[in-house]
Amino acid sequence: MSSTPGFGDIIQTRVDLSEDQLTKREFGRSPVKLSGNPSRYHAGDTVNLPFGSGETSTISAMGDAWAATVTGGSPE
Repeated sequence: MSSTPGFGDIIQTRVDLSEDQLTKREFGRSPVKLSGNPSRYHAGDTVNLPFGSGETSTISAMGDAWAATVTGGSPE
């Protein structure tokens, strides 16, 4: 198990997995990891979605599109 989060892994969550979930490996087939343990996404999770230099994050692109629509322009 790697301590470095991969693309799409959960960095921070507000959901604590129960001991039962961890011992049964309920989410064992999930490609998503939380601190090296299989998990799944929950509302409020912070997810690792790195992007390279010159690229725009999805949330930034969505904000730009929303701002352009509100001001009467069109997204680029």
